[in-house]
Amino acid sequence: MTSDSDRFATGVPGLDTILGGGVFDGGIYIIQGAPGAGKTILGNQICFAQAAMGRNALYITLLAESHARMIGHMRRLKFFDEAAIPDRMSYVGAFKTLDDDGLRGLLDVVRREVRTRKASIVVLDGLITVHEKAGSDLELKKFIHELQTQASFSNCTMFLLTSAFDANTHPPEHTMVDGLIELRSSLHGRRAERSLQVHKLRGSWFMGGKHSYRITENGHAIYPRVEALLETPSVWDSADGPKSLTHNEFV
Repeated sequence: MTSDSDRFATGVPGLDTILGGGVFDGGIYIIQGAPGAGKTILGNQICFAQAAMGRNALYITLLAESHARMIGHMRRLKFFDEAAIPDRMSYVGAFKTLDDDGLRGLLDVVRREVRTRKASIVVLDGLITVHEKAGSDLELKKFIHELQTQASFSNCTMFLLTSAFDANTHPPEHTMVDGLIELRSSLHGRRAERSLQVHKLRGSWFMGGKHSYRITENGHAIYPRVEALLETPSVWDSADGPKSLTHNEFV
């Protein structure tokens, strides 16, 4: 059973408030959104925040941009710390292994790299590719189950990034993970607005509804809704004085 002592902050401003304090050690969380929503930036931001606190982070890519291009983009953001690479922040490409050896081969890569690098944070960028490689929903569920076993055994928290989302369907992986975070961009007239929503968070209260976010030179800046913060008052109102008169006492 999890407790607040098992929880740690992601290090992303605003996100930890929405998550009720952060995520849990050994948990698995999906971050999903359309291309351009900022999933890769958020995954790197979490990793570098953890590396800055002395934890070892591992970023595994599947069918995505090359590491050189990714690092080139991340260098423009203030959270990027080249000195953390490769001792506290490591990048590993695993698409060829997935393509050649399937889901079992990818699991072997995750186990080996987590053990070798003593990683306590793993970002797997490209869950949609795993979804497409799986022969069935059952095979995908087995893959997620094996990841959960690995995360629990090694006390390693994992974030799975994916572009797949359909509000009218319920992908099998959604039922198995510990948390589900959606990044979305929508148009209001000519104005584009980004919003973040937590759909699921096992073992914890979280702030529901949509919360605005921006991508700045510091990475993701997330703004929890003020009314959601004040949903439960810290001090309940009380009233003193005479009882109000009833209708019969007026007549």
